[in-house]
Amino acid sequence: MSRTTIVVAFLDKAWPPEHSFVDGMLAGELAEQRHLRVRLIVSRTNNVDTAPRRYRRACCLPSLYPRRRVGRLLNLLVAMGLILYQTRREQRPGRRVVLFVRNDPVCLLAASLLRGRVDHLVFQSSFPHEQYSGNVLKRTIARYLYRGAGIGVDAVMGVSPEGTARARRLCPSASNGGYIPLLADEQISSQMVDGRKIDPAVGPIFVYVGTHSRNRELRVVLSAIVRALKEGIIARFRFVGANHDEENQLLAVDGVRGSVKSGLIRFERPLPRSEIANLLANCDVGISLIPPRQVYYESSPTKLAEYMGAGLAVIASRGIPMQERFVQESGGGILVDWTSDAIVQGIVELAENPDQIVRLGRRSATYAKEALQYGAYLQQFCKTLSIDAD
Repeated sequence: MSRTTIVVAFLDKAWPPEHSFVDGMLAGELAEQRHLRVRLIVSRTNNVDTAPRRYRRACCLPSLYPRRRVGRLLNLLVAMGLILYQTRREQRPGRRVVLFVRNDPVCLLAASLLRGRVDHLVFQSSFPHEQYSGNVLKRTIARYLYRGAGIGVDAVMGVSPEGTARARRLCPSASNGGYIPLLADEQISSQMVDGRKIDPAVGPIFVYVGTHSRNRELRVVLSAIVRALKEGIIARFRFVGANHDEENQLLAVDGVRGSVKSGLIRFERPLPRSEIANLLANCDVGISLIPPRQVYYESSPTKLAEYMGAGLAVIASRGIPMQERFVQESGGGILVDWTSDAIVQGIVELAENPDQIVRLGRRSATYAKEALQYGAYLQQFCKTLSIDAD
């Protein structure tokens, strides 16, 4: 019989902590283990309501201050107090406490300072904050905090092999705990995938869900779409997640405003996560075109996994190793270079072959069911946490 382990996870999230890794792995697969108790530590939304809450199968404590100004410093004391409280509370025969810190350098420092109070400390980095977040001063402080706190870390993780390698450089004495990509929370039913049909009068519906910030360079994508439409393809394009200012900036791309007026391109406001599955069920091709900039190199595109989990064919750009791997292993889409000509060619190829889109979508759904589920990574995650799975 496995002894009880308390997993205390400090997350760079506010209440409620909606995120595919939190939902799927921490509050889902991990919390389902009978001998584990998962406690999620997130930021409070106000200074009063800090009562513990149930989040899926885990206990969530919105205890940290928002990570702004003096709140960051206060979080060092709050995190240390929480660790001391949890370890004192669980000091009994047959119980262990494992700390899991995601991204936040201040919480990692608190965990490192109290490493002797717990059985194991794991650090997961999902983004190179010390290289690309905030101003130079903020990045420099984060880098030094990571390196100082890294002395107490037992294992590191990333969302890709490249991310794990970077985290290992920040914590050189830690062991390599592998990586867990960001995956979809749920999948569309196989009946809907098998029954998907493309109306020849409308053509395939391409969809992009996510940030529309300037860094994603969607002007390049929209310019290519306009060119493809001018070549005579029959298709529709939905862009979900833009705010009013972002939409206005993208409407300035030559030809986009006219395509919006004719209904060929459509901008939609962000949707709650609960509505994403229904959105994708009514689309055919997922757009995961990301500029191959260094800041995105180690990323694990969540939306790509969600597109595939919904049984969509995908068009994705080269230059992001994890993205290339998903598309190549699944055979569920096409990869294109990050150039307007290549994107146009890929869009035209898919739009003119609706039967191919359906076949690719089925491959996506099969691959997602077999490889893009958090359950497939549970054994590895438990090993990294130095615990046993049921």
